[in-house]
Amino acid sequence: MKGRLKAVSQLQQIAEQQRDRHGQHFARQQDQVGFFAQRLQALAGLKSGCQQEGSAGLNALALQNTTQVNSMLSRLISHQQHEMALMHAESQRTKKALEQSQVKVKGLETVMERWQAKQRYEQAKKEQKFIEDLINARCKLKKI
Repeated sequence: MKGRLKAVSQLQQIAEQQRDRHGQHFARQQDQVGFFAQRLQALAGLKSGCQQEGSAGLNALALQNTTQVNSMLSRLISHQQHEMALMHAESQRTKKALEQSQVKVKGLETVMERWQAKQRYEQAKKEQKFIEDLINARCKLKKI
C-alpha cells in the first residue's frame, strides 16, 4: 500500500506541475490576445482618422496616397483580426487542457485520500488485533 501511495503521490506532483505549466501558458496567451486586441483598436482608430483626412482630399496625389494607406490598413486590420482569432482559438485549447489537468489532479487527490483512509483503517485494525491478542495472552497467563 505504501508503494501505491508513493506512486500516486508522484503522479499527483507531475500532474500539478503540468497544470501549473498549462496555467502559465494560458496566462501568456491571454496577454497576447489582449495585445492583439489593443493593436487592432489602434489600427481601426488610425484607419478612421485617415479616412476623415482623406475626405477633405486636396489633390489627386493626396487622394491616391490616402487610398493606398486605407488599402494597406485594411489588409493589416484583416491580418490582425485573423491572428487574433487564431490566438483566441489557441487560448481556448489551452484553457481546455488546463481544465483537464485540474480534473486529473483532483482525481488523483481523491484516490490518494481514499487510499490513505484505507491505510489508516488497516493500521488501526492491525493495532486493535495486536492489542486484543496481547490481552488474550495475558488472560491465558493468569489462568495458568
